[in-house]
Amino acid sequence: MADHDLDRLRARAGDLAGLTALGKKLLVGDCVPQNAEEGIALIRDAASRGEPQANVLLSVFAAWGVLQPRDIDAALDHLARAAQLGSTPAQRELQLLARDAGSDWPDLRRKIDVASWTKSPAVRVVVERPRVAVIEHFASADECAWLIERGRPHLKRAKVYHGSANLETDDVRTNREADFTVFNADVVLSLMRDRISAAAGVPATHFEITKLLHYLPGEQFGLHADFLELNTPELVREVQARGQRAGTFLVYLNEGYAGGETNFPRLGFRYKGGTGGALLFSNVDASGAPDYATLHAGLPPTKGEKWLLSQWIRTRPVTG
Repeated sequence: MADHDLDRLRARAGDLAGLTALGKKLLVGDCVPQNAEEGIALIRDAASRGEPQANVLLSVFAAWGVLQPRDIDAALDHLARAAQLGSTPAQRELQLLARDAGSDWPDLRRKIDVASWTKSPAVRVVVERPRVAVIEHFASADECAWLIERGRPHLKRAKVYHGSANLETDDVRTNREADFTVFNADVVLSLMRDRISAAAGVPATHFEITKLLHYLPGEQFGLHADFLELNTPELVREVQARGQRAGTFLVYLNEGYAGGETNFPRLGFRYKGGTGGALLFSNVDASGAPDYATLHAGLPPTKGEKWLLSQWIRTRPVTG
C-alpha cells in the first residue's frame, strides 16, 4: 500500500487536520498523484466535520472560483464558520473585511459590505498618451499591512523574461517578489482584485497572478517594458494563448523610504504613491502594439524598504 493510501485511511479515521493536508496535496499533486476533485472532496469532508483550516480553504476556493463558480457569499460564510471554530487567521480576516475589531463572528459576517470593498476611488489621468493614471487612497493602511503580512513569508528573488517564455533571474532586476497562489491568497485579495478591475475597466479574468514586490536599499528593477516582446516563437505562442500584457496596476503599500520612485524617462514622469496610492498605466498603444514610451524603472530605495502590489493585465482571459 502506498504512503498516500495510508494517509487516506488515517485521515478518514478521524484525523481532520490530516484529511485537510491530504486534500491540499491531492489538489496540486504534492508528493501524490494529482486528483483535484478528490482533494476538494476531502477538504469539504473535513470542513463539514468542523476542521477550521478546511473551512478557510473553502473560503478561498469559493472566492477565487477554484473548480467551482465564484461565490463571494459562500466564501464569507466559510470564513465566518472558520472564525467560529477558532481559526485566528480567519478571525483577523473577518475583522478586516467587516472593518470592525469585534468578536461576534456571525455579526461581523453580516457587517461586510462587499460593494464598498469592490468600488474604486476616482481615477485621475496624468499622462494622456500613453495613458497613465493615479488613484489616491485606493487601499487603506490596514489593507496594505495585511497584504504585506500575507506575502512576506513567500518572498523570493524576482525574475524576468529573458529571450524566451521562461522566467530567469537577471541583474536588471534585483528585488524580491511573492506570488499569491491559491494557498496564500484569501478573500481580501479576491475583493481587491475586483476593485482593481473596477479601476482599470477590465475583468479580473484578464489578470495574471497577483504579486507582492519588495525592495531593500539598492535593489531595483532597471529600465524595462511590461509588454511582451514577440521576438521568440515561445513568446509569440504565449501572447497567442494568453494575450498581450496591455496594462499594469501598482499599489504602493508603505511609506517611510527614500528614493524608490517609478520612473518613466521617456514621459518625464515619476511617481511615488503614499500608503494605498495606486498607479495604472497602459503598455500598448491604441492599436494594441507595444508602446516603447512606457519604458519604466523601479528605482532603488536609498533608505528603508519599499513594498508594492503588482497586477499585470492581459488582453484576453488568463486560464493558466
